[in-house]
Amino acid sequence: MGHRHGWRQALAGIALCVAFSSPVALARGAPQAGADGCQRLARLTLPHGTRITLAEPIAASADKPWTSPEGFYGRAKVEQPFCRVGGTISPVPDSRIGFEVWLPLAPVWNGRFYGTAVGASMGAFQYASLPMPLSRGFAAMTHDNGHKSANFYEQSWAFDAATRTVRRTQVVDFASRAQHLATVIAKQVAATYYGRPVQRAYYLGCSQGGHHGMMEAQRYPGDYDGIVAGAHGGDWSRMMAAQAWAVTRVVRDNRAGGLSKPQLAAVSRHVLARCDRADGLADGQIEDPRLCRFDPAELACGAKGTDTALCLNPAQVAATREIYRGPHTSAGRRLAPGFAPGSETYWEWHDQTQPLTGSYYDFYRLVMQRNPDWNLLSMDWDRDIDSGRRQWSAVYDAINPDLRAFDRRGGKLILHHGWSDGLITPYLSIDAYQRIQRQMGARATGNFARLFMIPGMGHCEGGPVGATRKAHEELWLTAIQNWVERGVAPDATNAANTLIGSGKIDGGTRRRPWCPFPKIARYKGSGDVNDPRNFSCRQAS
Repeated sequence: MGHRHGWRQALAGIALCVAFSSPVALARGAPQAGADGCQRLARLTLPHGTRITLAEPIAASADKPWTSPEGFYGRAKVEQPFCRVGGTISPVPDSRIGFEVWLPLAPVWNGRFYGTAVGASMGAFQYASLPMPLSRGFAAMTHDNGHKSANFYEQSWAFDAATRTVRRTQVVDFASRAQHLATVIAKQVAATYYGRPVQRAYYLGCSQGGHHGMMEAQRYPGDYDGIVAGAHGGDWSRMMAAQAWAVTRVVRDNRAGGLSKPQLAAVSRHVLARCDRADGLADGQIEDPRLCRFDPAELACGAKGTDTALCLNPAQVAATREIYRGPHTSAGRRLAPGFAPGSETYWEWHDQTQPLTGSYYDFYRLVMQRNPDWNLLSMDWDRDIDSGRRQWSAVYDAINPDLRAFDRRGGKLILHHGWSDGLITPYLSIDAYQRIQRQMGARATGNFARLFMIPGMGHCEGGPVGATRKAHEELWLTAIQNWVERGVAPDATNAANTLIGSGKIDGGTRRRPWCPFPKIARYKGSGDVNDPRNFSCRQAS
């Protein structure tokens, strides 16, 4: 519906009296809700060099759904009308941050805002994550990390080949600025459209999307009231080191291509058989790999009981040990954690021959070395990792454990990570959480932050109780919203505050409580092992 007053006219005398509200600056404009108002957003004047390039009403329904363009995780299907707004933000001349915000119609909007972003090094919109919050009445935003790229891992956008220099503007946009400014601008668009400010804001992301969540909590604590950061890799430089180390072990030590898929599956089966009972129950999943004691030499060719077709040669045994151990200097100084037992089936991306690919590869050769011909196998582990951290930690790394500003304004933070993640080592999430505890105190940390380590889950989803990406987003949004707005922390002390994960195992469905770290799900001693009521969250041994 149109509005009689001009879109530039300042709002006056608007008071928002809603439970759990927080002060947010009002946008300078009259309400624009409705089809005409949606289109008028194209003329909106916004800061930071913002240009609105798209403002269109989408007439979607369950009978005639609308399908988005291709994005990260594919296309989105929407079954409700909304206002689709997109544009670019250029805070400095060579910056071009793309964003979209989807606005439910005014009667549907619940006053809340949802932000998300893509993973890896990609430059694309995460359309697939927007329909769920939109259907719940949220204004929902995504952005492209400040660049366009269809490749999941490559970072050629960060390097100017002609001058052999780092494109620092694009690196800064990717690391933190795109997320922050897209949030600021999208909130202003929403406030103008509805004629009132955003009441509550939530962010959900995983992988690089999780990294953005950590950046928001640390550097821009006023952007979001609740943040869910999955497999966050906030310690970017150490994450890159762990990935590069794993790849160079199998390539350097096994020129034929490292461990085959059948070998990785055999290692995984052996680890499960060896460690499944460490939590007190043989149920086909490892609750806490830190309880696992496994030596890859048990699968060495010639060892008792090994399959000659799947056994590991000496170089493969050594490489597997080193992947678990993680990168270190020649003197044994630890540079980053390795990967957890139980993650072996997710190591396929480590099994590479030349040429190497991956975010870690482009980070080291293009950003750190500024040399596209540099070979990862020439990495000097005594010097190069420390050098890269000194050069780029201030830009890439979200490692500040002092979250007092976020805590003081009532912010809540949920971290989660799959124990079987073979892309970003789960130990980084534990390290990050424990640093926050040391900085702020365990009790104070527990008042606003929780970490969930999901057994058997790979990178951001999957596994026996890891659920799908879509189910994850629904569960985490409900959990963080309940904590922020109702004070119900996901403590797993009763049915009302226990998160239940689900997945497929042995042809059936398993449901199991997700426990806040350092607790794990312990079997009560009787009943169906796929029924969450037969488990309680207790300390690991």
